[in-house]
Amino acid sequence: MAKLLAAHGLDARPEAQRVAPDGRTGPRDRIDIQVRIGPAVVAIEAKQGQGTEQLRSAAEAADERVSMGYADCGVALCYPDGSTQDSLSEAEFVWSVRGGGQQESRPDRGNLERLAAAIRLTPAQLGNPDYAAAALSASLDAAVERLSDLQKQDLARGMNLPPGKKGRRGTDVWDRPAKRALLVVATAVMFHARLDEHADEIKPSQDSRYGGAVQFEGVWPPKRAHICEQSDDPVGDFRDAWNLYLAADYTPIFRTARASLNACTPSPTFSDAVRITARAALVVVQNIAGMRHDLLGRVFHTVLDSARYDGSFYTTTAAATLLAALAITEDMCDWADPDAVASLQITDPACGTGTLLMAAAERIRELSPSASGNEQDDVARILIEDVLTGFDINLTATHMAATTLGLLSPTTQFSRMKIGQTFLGVDDEDDKAYLGSLEFLDMQPKLMPWPNGNGNGRPKQVESNQEFASVPPSDLVIMNPPFTRDSLRHNQFSVEDEQRIKQREKEIFARTPVHLSGNSGAFMYLADFLCKPDSGTVAFVSPLVNATNISALPMRQHLARSFHIETIVTSHDPGRIYFSENTRIGEMLIVCRRAPLESRGPTRVINLAVNPQNPGDAMGLYYSIQDGTLQERGIGTEQHWPASRMQAGDWGAVQWLSPFLSESYQQLKSGEMFRVVKLGEVAEVGPAGQAIRETFVRSELPTSEGMRALWDHKTDVTRSLSATTDTAVAPRPGCTDRARVYWSRRGRLMLPTRAFLRTTRTMAVVLDNAALGSAWVPCRFNQANVDPEALEKAMAVYVNSTVGLLSILGDRSNRKPTYPNFSIGDLNGLAIPRTLVESDETVARLSATFDGLRHEILEPLPLMMSCTTRLQLDSAICDALDLGTDIVAAIRRDLSAEPSVTGNRFAA
Repeated sequence: MAKLLAAHGLDARPEAQRVAPDGRTGPRDRIDIQVRIGPAVVAIEAKQGQGTEQLRSAAEAADERVSMGYADCGVALCYPDGSTQDSLSEAEFVWSVRGGGQQESRPDRGNLERLAAAIRLTPAQLGNPDYAAAALSASLDAAVERLSDLQKQDLARGMNLPPGKKGRRGTDVWDRPAKRALLVVATAVMFHARLDEHADEIKPSQDSRYGGAVQFEGVWPPKRAHICEQSDDPVGDFRDAWNLYLAADYTPIFRTARASLNACTPSPTFSDAVRITARAALVVVQNIAGMRHDLLGRVFHTVLDSARYDGSFYTTTAAATLLAALAITEDMCDWADPDAVASLQITDPACGTGTLLMAAAERIRELSPSASGNEQDDVARILIEDVLTGFDINLTATHMAATTLGLLSPTTQFSRMKIGQTFLGVDDEDDKAYLGSLEFLDMQPKLMPWPNGNGNGRPKQVESNQEFASVPPSDLVIMNPPFTRDSLRHNQFSVEDEQRIKQREKEIFARTPVHLSGNSGAFMYLADFLCKPDSGTVAFVSPLVNATNISALPMRQHLARSFHIETIVTSHDPGRIYFSENTRIGEMLIVCRRAPLESRGPTRVINLAVNPQNPGDAMGLYYSIQDGTLQERGIGTEQHWPASRMQAGDWGAVQWLSPFLSESYQQLKSGEMFRVVKLGEVAEVGPAGQAIRETFVRSELPTSEGMRALWDHKTDVTRSLSATTDTAVAPRPGCTDRARVYWSRRGRLMLPTRAFLRTTRTMAVVLDNAALGSAWVPCRFNQANVDPEALEKAMAVYVNSTVGLLSILGDRSNRKPTYPNFSIGDLNGLAIPRTLVESDETVARLSATFDGLRHEILEPLPLMMSCTTRLQLDSAICDALDLGTDIVAAIRRDLSAEPSVTGNRFAA
């Protein structure tokens, strides 16, 4: 088995003898198969047979190896019964990754290739990165507490960081910027500790500090990281060591960190702060072997104070692993040919801390099975020097991206590393506004140089390589683009600068499909621009609302014209609807490939019931997608959405875990179930709740205007088809004229603007008297040939029936699937039966149903299967629309089990 794993690029050895702490050796101290992945040791313990008992026994043995300190993590492996040496290469195995402090991986199964891929990813699951990130963050807080206000300011300015916001607990505006500056020091210490293992082999012959034109004559090797941390002058010793390493290379890492050290005047308090920072960084290195998950990104999330303004949401390592695996395929390149690999171009124009670039690198190394040992280092070097390019607007993020990639191969020529900071803001020198990487669309981005502290506490600017900012067409653009709504975007700048930056956005995107209500569409457009015109691939993380929002429709259509939208992955796991670390909005993974229009097949839409939490489980999911076993394993469902729908901008397959609901909604919307008309064609919906909140104030007492509203959507109050207003309203000062206009548009039929589906009972109510709404909006029919009051009642019966619920939820805005919003545009597009506006008889029958049930309480949506009132509504709708009761019952069954409705993981 060890030989077979070695043939798949793993450093695997059989029956490895280990010495116990007391010096004894024996049978219990033999690891069945030992695999080394960088500094990490993986113990594989194997058993014959694949039953529950065999897997438990193998897991106990693997756990024991980890607990005894013989390995960093383990793999419990089960062979098929009766396995022989000759049968292993074709066998199907069962395994489970053990140890490392995170939730254990789900048992997985597959062939030798899948097993090798799972083992290769085990170091990414070592330790508890959330705990390690929290511990390092706390140590950085303690270090900042040692500093004076002036030192904090000097540190922040040394990294060109503006003051932050004043914290709730009275933290100083310079605390977070100073913490970010010390984080740069911490990551440099981690990399320093890794270089200590390679110091002899990287001794320079020419001095890189002088462009390589001068022979190196310094003392080598530099002091080891733990020696510098323990010295009386840690600042001076780290500075000297990093200065020596700069003679070899490593500019992105050590020049930036040295600038941070040089920003403050030497003092005992600054030395203490640096010592605390270095000690914490070394603990992280010792406790998390390999540093192969994005620990640096996790720490960065805890100290980044501008995410809500610049949209910096960083991808989980599980999502990055899955996205890279889907995007980088076996036929993309001859992976055994180093020259072919070196010719690839992979770009992330919003790289953050490098998570997606790192995932791409790991995927490529996985696809190079002949590369093991030193050859793996050669592949890593090729990737860093020739293949991977990344840009970001945050200096500390790009510093950590360089560090993270550098950990792949410390002997890399960092002078060839293509990680850079692009400028966002208004430049004082030329008085122009710049948009970071988005400037590729119109001109070369302004590339910022790495800081170079000059020793007196101020950074010295160095010449930047502007040619570096020119990226050739990419084979793959992979990214998690920024996402911030327009009201918050660029709020970290002055009002004047913010206006100039947004004006620059309007200039660049004036005649494009990009809608600037958010900035993710801008980066999708950029990805198309950077991608090779004939053979490129784009893979990105996107807010889920971009699949359904009307504002994103032109961008969906543009992408579907430019690419074959090959795969979309969404999460219907209510606890993890996202693929980014520091957000709670619904997201999706999208892979697009250039392909001739006539050859494009359907889009594969994967809706996950369980969102993987670690890279090992993500690769298990990838293989399940590839071999079609998602449903069998209970992980998710798969749909194939026709290219014609995608090109029309209809990406509705993302809305439901149930493929049956997706197709049923398509049949309803297209008129196959019954003839339909869009609500906006026969009625006026609005005014919107936002407009009402801006124009009126609530009052507990009657007002002189006599105006009232249904303000809240309280599910313990609005429980039936009939409802009453819950507040009086009065115009805000200066809003009297606008208030009268809105009051003239009041109505009796109310539709929701948002709903918490788990507790919602009604999705339409009829008031005794016409009013306005906040969480509700009025709907007024303009059909003269039907009794309007009867039509409103019939409409309430329809919307609260099972098919009506399917209709209103089918095009909901899924910022958060369990708590969707319904815009005026969404409601105008609501598909309703055409017979409601054409047939007095149908309206009269449904109006009578309303009158008979108007005060009957509806159960919350998850209980719709047992709700007698809703069953009666369904019966009336089936009769009125000539629908089969079995079809409606099937829709009701799947709706009641949808995770977005129940708020829980799917349970059959």
